[in-house]
Amino acid sequence: MAPEQTFYYEFPNGSVQQRVTTEADPQHPADARLLTLEDFNSRWQEIESTQQQNKADVQAQENTRAKDAYDALIAAGYTTNVAQTLSGYTGNTLRGDN
Repeated sequence: MAPEQTFYYEFPNGSVQQRVTTEADPQHPADARLLTLEDFNSRWQEIESTQQQNKADVQAQENTRAKDAYDALIAAGYTTNVAQTLSGYTGNTLRGDN
């Protein structure tokens, strides 16, 4: 059995993949670019950072939508408790956000 080898790839869509194999002559994906461990780690961190930023952006948009709904409900004459229940807005965040 051949020793374990680890290969790191980047695909045209920007995703990365790590592959561990004991194959003596492994076939690499045709559309992938081989990366060094350092390049793989760098790309992985970039992807993680982008995902975290996207999540924060979505949460901010959802919070704005809830605040707008809350304000509209208050303007329509609903009580604070009812407006919070219907909109999900509880002051500065959505219910369940921490």
